[in-house]
Amino acid sequence: MKKDSGNDSFDIKNSSFLLPQPLPKGKYYQSLFLAYVVVPKDWTTETVTAPMFGYAGKYTLPYGFNLQASLATLIISYRLNFGPFWNYSVDNFHFGAGYQVAFNYGILNHFGYTTNLTIWEQQPSLSVGYSFKEMAVILRGDMYLTSSLHETQAGYTIAYPSFLNGYSVTGTLEQRLWKNHLMSFGVKMNYLKYHLIAWPAFPVNQYRYWVPEFDLGLSF
Repeated sequence: MKKDSGNDSFDIKNSSFLLPQPLPKGKYYQSLFLAYVVVPKDWTTETVTAPMFGYAGKYTLPYGFNLQASLATLIISYRLNFGPFWNYSVDNFHFGAGYQVAFNYGILNHFGYTTNLTIWEQQPSLSVGYSFKEMAVILRGDMYLTSSLHETQAGYTIAYPSFLNGYSVTGTLEQRLWKNHLMSFGVKMNYLKYHLIAWPAFPVNQYRYWVPEFDLGLSF
């Protein structure tokens, strides 16, 4: 049987979006993703099941650096991330550190709400990954520092002081789908005071909650 030359030459390190690895400068990588978040019962009396859709881009720089940005939306909620990452690889092991600024915006004028929400966050992260030929596994940890939160209801604005929202740990499997296109599946465990997907039910207590999240991505 004649071998598929594409299978022989493919290496996931040349196409991966998620691996924390240094890449040739001046390249642009992009990904579409879907996030399904399981909201704690303490936050709302109804189950929130709507997924968030998003787009992410990465532009590579010299010396292992890159710039990454993403936009996720649930129509009434928007989250924009932007910031630099530094990456280092040893054989098939890959390591990365990043620092992003996030802007969150929510607007809801239905179901008895007349509410706007604006949040600025700082999001440092550490990542480690291992690459096979057509598959990669990535483990990432994030911290979420809320530096500014303003909630406006019926013309009145409430400003919250800065605080540590929480942490998350994500495990992701990235695999070749066809040609140079990759599919990823991730399980993310958030430990947070609030999550943007359920911001109309913004908790009034100081507790943190486990918020599971399932992510599906397509890189191209």
